Amino acid sequence: MKKKVDVVALIICKDKKVLLEKRKENRRNDPSKIAIPGGHVKNGENLLQACRRELREELDLQCNKFTFVTKILHSTPSEEQVVHYYSCENWKGTPKCKEAERILWVDTKRLEYLDFEEDRQAITELLNREK
Repeated sequence: MKKKVDVVALIICKDKKVLLEKRKENRRNDPSKIAIPGGHVKNGENLLQACRRELREELDLQCNKFTFVTKILHSTPSEEQVVHYYSCENWKGTPKCKEAERILWVDTKRLEYLDFEEDRQAITELLNREK
């Protein structure tokens, strides 16, 4: 039986585009996939603390306003991830690629670039709320 873990995923939008990352080829989970940035929640950390830490570690950004979007189960070969999707509002800084192979801005109408249906579903849910 695979271990169940909590993960946060950070939806960052600007000018009708969403920030995505191409994961490094040597990653244990989902190598070389294009996904929403995020990561595992550490022991003793709540979800918002994990959002702040992951945003800083992955992209060198700051944000104090996270809005919960949805929670979706994502299965990898090694674990069952409970992915907590948050939108980052009023973020500060210039995104830097610190942990991924590269980062890219993709038009919100071109979500087929994402490798995971769960990510497409979360972004679509956020965009539908904003209409």
